[in-house]
Amino acid sequence: MYDKIERFRSWFEVERPKTQYGLVLSGGGARASYQAGVLSFVAEAFGDIPSPVITGVSAGSLNAAHIANHTGGFRVGVHELENLWGSLKSTDVYEVSSSFQVFWDMFGSRLGGGSEEFLPRAGLVDTAPLAAYLKKTLGVPEGQLSGIRTNITAGLIKGCAIIGTHYGTGQTVAWVEGQSLSGWDRAARVSHEVPLTVDHVMASTSLPFLFPAIEVDGGFYGDGGIRLADPLSPAVHMGANKILAISTRYRRSRKEADTPVAEGYPPAAQIFSLLLNAIFLDRLDQDAMMMDRINRLINKIPVSQREELRPIDILVIRPSRDLGMLSGEYQAELEGILSLISKGLGSSDTKSPDWLSMILFEPAYAERLMEIGYQDAVNERERLKRFLNPSN
Repeated sequence: MYDKIERFRSWFEVERPKTQYGLVLSGGGARASYQAGVLSFVAEAFGDIPSPVITGVSAGSLNAAHIANHTGGFRVGVHELENLWGSLKSTDVYEVSSSFQVFWDMFGSRLGGGSEEFLPRAGLVDTAPLAAYLKKTLGVPEGQLSGIRTNITAGLIKGCAIIGTHYGTGQTVAWVEGQSLSGWDRAARVSHEVPLTVDHVMASTSLPFLFPAIEVDGGFYGDGGIRLADPLSPAVHMGANKILAISTRYRRSRKEADTPVAEGYPPAAQIFSLLLNAIFLDRLDQDAMMMDRINRLINKIPVSQREELRPIDILVIRPSRDLGMLSGEYQAELEGILSLISKGLGSSDTKSPDWLSMILFEPAYAERLMEIGYQDAVNERERLKRFLNPSN
C-alpha cells in the first residue's frame, strides 16, 4: 500500500533538479591572486568541490585553467596555484622595452617613412614569457591542457570554459571543453567546443593596448571581459544551479564612495582606472544583483508552472579591502615603459590607482592579496558551509 501511495504521489511531483556546482572566476589582472587565497581556504575547509563546471575570464581564466587541468585533485591543485602566484614576477608575464625603444618604435619608423601608426599594433609589452611560464608550470610543453579531458573522463569536473573577445567581429567567444553551453549562442556571443590550450588562456588575459592580441584559429583575440555583459551566464548555460563566484572588486561603503580619491582635477590614472573597473570588474556585481532579482521572481511561481525556469543559488566572495588602492604601495616595482606610463598618468596623484593592480605581477603584492583572500573566506565560513554542504 505504501509503495502505491508513493508512486501515485510521484506522478504529481516535479522532479527536483540535481545540484550542479559552478565556479566562476572573474578578471582583474594581478588581482586574480586574491582568488587563490579564497580557494585555499575552501580547499582546506571543504575538500574537493563536487563535479563543478569552471569558467574563467581575463586573469581569472589562468586560475580556471590551472584548477581544471590539474589531475592531482582540487586541494593539491589550489596549493600549487598559490605557489604559482607567490613566485610569479612581472618578468614571467611580460618583457618590457626601455622607454627609449618604445619611443623609437613610435616615432622612428614615421621619420623613416614607415608606418604612421602611433601605438605599436602588437601591444606595449611582449607576453611571450607568460606563454612559456604557463606551459612550464601547467606541465603542458605543447600547450594543450590535456589534464582537463582527463578530469572530465574521471568525473572530477563536468567542463571548463575560457572567455575571449574576437577583435575582428567584436563577439564574445566562449571556448569550452566538456559540458556544452546550451543556448548560449547569440549574434554578439558564440561558443566553440574545443580542446583548451594555453593560447586560449593567453587570449583571455590579453589586456587591450598593453598586451598583444593572440591568434587562435586564424582570428585575433583579446581580453574576454571587454564585452562580457553577463559574467555568470557561461556557468548557467553549462548547467550550474549553484554558483560560487569570486570577485576581485571591493564594494565600498557609501561613506567611502562619497570620498574623492584625488584632489582637484583628476589625473589620467584615475579616469583610466574607472574605465578599467567598469569594463572588467563592475559587471559581476551587476549580474549577481540581476540574478538575485530573477530568483525572487521565479520563487513566486509555483514549481509546476516554472517550465524551464530555475532559480540559481549564488554566493559571491569579494575583497574586504580595496585591492586597487593597495597597488599604489607597490608602483615602484614597475620598470621601463610601464614605469614611465605610471608617472605620465599621474598615478601618484590618486589614492586608488586601480589600473596598476591589473599589471602588478609581483610576489609581494600577490602574497598580500592571497592573505586577504584567505581571511575573507575564513570570515565567510558559515555561508560557504551552507552553500557547499546544504544538508549541514
